[in-house]
Amino acid sequence: MKKIIQKLLGLVRKRKESQTEDNFSRPIFFQFPTLLKKGMSSGINVGDWGKDYLSKHKNIEKYIYEACEALQIYGISYTKHNKELGIYSDEELNNGIGEVVGRNFEIEARLTLRLTQELFIESWHFKEIKSNKENVFRHFFLIKSLKAFYSRENNLKKFCDLSSSFDVKVISEIRQELKNLNISTPFYISNNKDYTKDEDMVRLLKSHSKLFEEAIEKLSDGQKLIFGESYQSYAETSDVIHGYSGGPKFNLKKYHQEINGLYATIAVLASNILKHLAIIGENCVGNNGLIGAINELKTDALPKSFLIHIGDNVLVKRQVKAKVIEMSISKYGCKKYKVEYTDKRGDWSWSFEQEWFLLKDLAKLSS
Repeated sequence: MKKIIQKLLGLVRKRKESQTEDNFSRPIFFQFPTLLKKGMSSGINVGDWGKDYLSKHKNIEKYIYEACEALQIYGISYTKHNKELGIYSDEELNNGIGEVVGRNFEIEARLTLRLTQELFIESWHFKEIKSNKENVFRHFFLIKSLKAFYSRENNLKKFCDLSSSFDVKVISEIRQELKNLNISTPFYISNNKDYTKDEDMVRLLKSHSKLFEEAIEKLSDGQKLIFGESYQSYAETSDVIHGYSGGPKFNLKKYHQEINGLYATIAVLASNILKHLAIIGENCVGNNGLIGAINELKTDALPKSFLIHIGDNVLVKRQVKAKVIEMSISKYGCKKYKVEYTDKRGDWSWSFEQEWFLLKDLAKLSS
C-alpha cells in the first residue's frame, strides 16, 4: 500500500501545467477513489447499503463510497472523450452527420460537469460539519430515501390509480426515524419545508444554486474562481440539451478546445471533492498516506492553457480579433474580460459597442 501511495504522489507532482494529462486524471478518477472505496467497505457487505432504507449502518462510509463511485463514473466519461473525440476534426463535427456526433460529445461533457459541480458543493457543505456527523449523514440518507419512496408512491397514484402498501409503510417508518433523530436546520433542507407534510415534498431539498450561494463566502479564492467560471456552463446545460425553436444556441464549435476545457474543469472539481471526502472521513479512512497524497493534489486553478490574462490576444464570439485589457471578478467567482478590438474592418456585420465578455465567449489566439 505504501508503494502505491508513493507512486500516486509522484504522478501528481510530475503533472504538466499545460494540460490535464493521464498521469493527473487517473489518480483522481480511478486510483484514489478505488483505494477510498476499499477502505470504506472493509468488513461491510456493500449490497446491504442498498437494502437499508432506514440507514442504520455506517453512513459516513456509505457517503464516501458512493461519492467515489460517482467520481469513477465521471472518469469513464473523461476516458471515452479522450479516446474518441480525437477521431474527428472540428470541421467534421460541425458539418452534416458530424454535427450529431459533436452534439453527443457536448451533451455528455456538460452533464458530467453538472453532476461534478453538484457533488462538489454538496461534499463541501458536509465537510463543514464538525459534530454529530454520523447522525447528520443518516438524516441525509433518510431524507433521500423518503423523497424516492414518496415520489414512487405519488406517481403510482397519479398515473396508475394504484398504491403500494410497502411504500406507504416505508414512508411512515422513515418519517418516524427522522423525528427520533431530531437534526436541527440541516443545510440541505429548504427553508420552511417540512418532511412530514406531503405538500412540501416536491421542493423539500435546496437547489444546487441555493447551496452554491450559501457556500460562496466561505469557499477559498481558488475554489470560488474554478466554480464561478464553470457555473455558466452548468446554467446553460438544460438549454443545450433540450433546445427549442427560435431559442438561443449554446452549442460548441471548437470541440477539441472547448470540450477539453469542460473536462479539465471536471478534473479540478473532482480533485477538490477528494479533499472534501478526506476531511469527511478523517476518523474512518485510517490511512494517513492516502490522505497525504490526496492533500497534495493541485486543486486551485485550471491548467494555464485554459486561462486568459490581460494582454492576451483573443477571438471574440469566434468572429472578431481583440486584446484583453482589463479583468473583473464577481462575488460568485465569475470572471469577465474587457477587450479592445484590433480588427474593426468596415465589412464586419458586428456591433463593437459591447466590451465585456465571459471566458466562454473568448478563445485565446497563439501569440
